[in-house]
Amino acid sequence: MKPKELIRESEMERRAKNYKPEALPKPSITYFTIYECAKAANHWIYDPQIKRWQTPEEFLELEKNISGGEPNRLERLQIKDPLEGINAAYEQLQFLKDRMEIFVKRVVDYYKKG
Repeated sequence: MKPKELIRESEMERRAKNYKPEALPKPSITYFTIYECAKAANHWIYDPQIKRWQTPEEFLELEKNISGGEPNRLERLQIKDPLEGINAAYEQLQFLKDRMEIFVKRVVDYYKKG
């Protein structure tokens, strides 16, 4: 029997050892596919980075006028129910109202003592 280092690997073994699966290409996102998905779901398009809501029609009209733009902008967009935005806005308003009431109470209490 030959020493192990002298035994050649078969072609299949060499290929298996060096095998790297091909990365599947990411499906390209276009503004029109975003528009179609939002329209079909009866949702709006939300950009979390700038906290902006757009109807599908507003989005489509704006995108027709944009050439190039910020890289990866389309990937960050979300298709959401606009009621989520309304609920989030109410929560923010309630939070600010609560903070304001606490501050007003502190101011009133401070000047009552003085």
